[in-house]
Amino acid sequence: MSKQQEEVNQQINAAYERLNELENQEDDISEELNELKKLRQRYAVLSEISDHLEKLDKLGGSELFWGEGFDREKAEKEMRRIRAQVINYDSRVAELQAIRDKRDEEVESLTAKINLLNDESLNLQMREEALAEEFVIEREMEELPFRPMKMPWNHNDDDQRRFRKILLIVLLFSITLGVLIPMWEIPVPDRVVVVEVPERLAQLMVKKEPPPPPPKPKQPEEKKPEEPKAKQKEEKPQPEKAKKARKKAERAGLMAFKDDFADLIDDTPIAKLGASAKISGKGSKAKKTTRSLVTSNVGTSSGGINTAALSRNVGGAGEGIGGVEFSRVESSIGTDFAGEEQPLSSGPGPSRTDEEIQIVFDRYKAALYRIYNRELRKNPTLQGKMVLRITIEPDGKVSACSVDSSDMDSPSLDKKIAARVKKFNFGAKEGVPTITILYPIDFLPAT
Repeated sequence: MSKQQEEVNQQINAAYERLNELENQEDDISEELNELKKLRQRYAVLSEISDHLEKLDKLGGSELFWGEGFDREKAEKEMRRIRAQVINYDSRVAELQAIRDKRDEEVESLTAKINLLNDESLNLQMREEALAEEFVIEREMEELPFRPMKMPWNHNDDDQRRFRKILLIVLLFSITLGVLIPMWEIPVPDRVVVVEVPERLAQLMVKKEPPPPPPKPKQPEEKKPEEPKAKQKEEKPQPEKAKKARKKAERAGLMAFKDDFADLIDDTPIAKLGASAKISGKGSKAKKTTRSLVTSNVGTSSGGINTAALSRNVGGAGEGIGGVEFSRVESSIGTDFAGEEQPLSSGPGPSRTDEEIQIVFDRYKAALYRIYNRELRKNPTLQGKMVLRITIEPDGKVSACSVDSSDMDSPSLDKKIAARVKKFNFGAKEGVPTITILYPIDFLPAT
């Protein structure tokens, strides 16, 4: 066994001996603490009695305990003795507890030290076993031959010679070229060369105008007998030329803004509306009314709206428009009324009738069509039904108008139609309350 192993074993034995001493000391401390614990209740009662006697003395009632004519010095001496016994008991218990805690700490440290020493002893034992199993080298040591220490970045003589040889060859080649190139004379290129024009290039030849012929000498005119002048035939305007000229004029000047100016026309409702409306009261049974939004089949133009540019496939303008095809807006409000026109309110008092509402929409149908036709140019497939919720005041003005439902999926058209209907005027009517109606409109493109 090695010397180091012996020292470790001695330390382990000393730690075990000290651990045994501490265990014996633990037995003595535990026995004494158990005896003191048995007396704890007595000393606790004694401490309480001492405290109560002090309180009784402060209250001036010591005679009740010691009797009349007691010696105060003896009483105080007895009280000090009682308090000293209680204090000694508490201090002894605290001292034994401190010794016990210190002993526990030392036991823990000794246990840890013993574990470390055991590990060290085990390592030393394993090292000795490994050394015992190693191969013993019995040959003699020899000195190694000297080798010059050269690093890879150090210069080598062979590399330097090779570099110089290559550098010399390159310099000779460069000097030779530098001498021969200036001696080589290159002829000056002839710059006067006719450039051939490739076939892909064409030259524009301007044809000169022939000189005007010389003026002929004037000859005296012979007088001829006067003949009656023939009536010149009036040339009829050609429709095709008129169409082309009109289309060309529409794209220039103020005609280009005709759609914008058309909305500025004052579409004032006819005077015979509201309270002064005079509608036939005959009890004729009428079928479902269907009206064209743009125009009725009349033979003359309205004079206020240029309908020639409002629709596609228009034959002319300013003349008869009976054969023109337009988009249509159909409503079904004024249906089946007999005797009198059907009122919109079933309560007492006057109200606006379906026929009055329809007359106003017929009045403004051209304005609504212009808005729809503009959107139709952007989206040729735009068609469908729109239901408007309109609130009409007693004075005939529209206070609110919104789109209740629409299947055309065109928010811009909905917004413009609602804004235009809000400018309608249905005429004042006395005693008429504010009413809210739903008005359906079918927008269909021209066929």
